[in-house]
Amino acid sequence: MLGDILKIAALCVVIGSASIPLSFNVNASPVIVWLGNALGSLFSALVVIYISERITSPGFKKRLAHSRPGRKIVKVFDAGETNKEFKKASGFINRHGLRIFSFLCPIFPGVLISTAVVYLLDLDKRLYKRWVTAGIFFVSGAYVFGYWWIFVK
Repeated sequence: MLGDILKIAALCVVIGSASIPLSFNVNASPVIVWLGNALGSLFSALVVIYISERITSPGFKKRLAHSRPGRKIVKVFDAGETNKEFKKASGFINRHGLRIFSFLCPIFPGVLISTAVVYLLDLDKRLYKRWVTAGIFFVSGAYVFGYWWIFVK
């Protein structure tokens, strides 16, 4: 059982929510598929969060600014911070759409891509982390059990 959960989690890390139909070939139990999918999604999100936190830290920018290509990258990072349209758009998304996006993202576009988008657009990370966790367990659970009920049962 634990081996099946880990296989399903690895599938989820590699191909995202598209792994759910394939996961029923590994194990026919929707609970096992749900747990494996949730574990894989959570692992994907944690890896991207860790990498993104490191990349967006001031210390990393300071170390990166010592080389010529690094200065160009830091300039791109800083351009987003001073751009009024960028700030206005990210503020609008934070207020009106981040909860829905975070809750539904385990299905589409997937936790890996949506976490990267949150860090690239500099959205509210605490709100995202809270709602994506709920989405991983509830929305992907609804997808797993719905798929099982319609196609596998």
